[in-house]
Amino acid sequence: MKQLKTFFKTALGLNVASLGHLAAGRFGLFSKSCRSALSAARFPGSTTDVGLPTVSLEDVLGDRKPQVMLQVKSLEEGVLPSDQSLVLAAILAVERPAAVLEVGTFVGSTTRMMAENAPQAVIHTVDLPLDFSPEEPSRVGIPKDDFQLISRRVVGRDFAGQQCAARIVQHFGDTAEWDFDAAKPADFFFIDGSHTYEYCRNDSEKCFALCSGEGVFLWHDCDDNHPGVTRLLREWRRMGRDVRRIAGTPIAYWKNHQKPAACWPPVTGPSA
Repeated sequence: MKQLKTFFKTALGLNVASLGHLAAGRFGLFSKSCRSALSAARFPGSTTDVGLPTVSLEDVLGDRKPQVMLQVKSLEEGVLPSDQSLVLAAILAVERPAAVLEVGTFVGSTTRMMAENAPQAVIHTVDLPLDFSPEEPSRVGIPKDDFQLISRRVVGRDFAGQQCAARIVQHFGDTAEWDFDAAKPADFFFIDGSHTYEYCRNDSEKCFALCSGEGVFLWHDCDDNHPGVTRLLREWRRMGRDVRRIAGTPIAYWKNHQKPAACWPPVTGPSA
């Protein structure tokens, strides 16, 4: 059923720009381009309603007017687009955390951007072990996704050899098992790992526990193409956590410096 839904969204969003990706054999970008075009046509200037209230970037920043550094780059599947990088960089620049944790390094483009826009911070970033094989049975019992990205990642490619790499700490591990205490004292989080509900819940709650609930949380892919992410974030709102989607983006945001709501127990399997 999920594959059929994706097929129809791709077909309905077919456009000239997406055909260029198809002709070049970039099938992931072709599908994503079609689905993005469909969402834009249905909700101009915004992303699909996912059951979360929105907040403008201007309201998040308030009177603070950050200057940010962004690298000009071509669109690449799995890499944060420039307009979304701008949102993340602006919030990071005004919050000035001492330590950041990114869940999901991939090629390290976002990692580099965060390091360059937070010169006072140590950037912790975690990705699956380099020898991870999607064909191997899961040891942790909770489902992953994005296997097409996992199989062709070059972890840390974009920050390797850069001056900012001295402040980047690369961790490897499955976050269902990885010890998040290795990223202490992070209190600024960008969660963009596996997008299943189980992993999004696992990663989000472990970040929450790491900072005792007092920090800044941002999630990527808060849209109707990633129902696991949106399900988790709606649940957080029901727990009293004021998660909002930043208007016009698939980025969700929550800043908390109050006594936190209770944490869930760890995710232990598909039935959790």
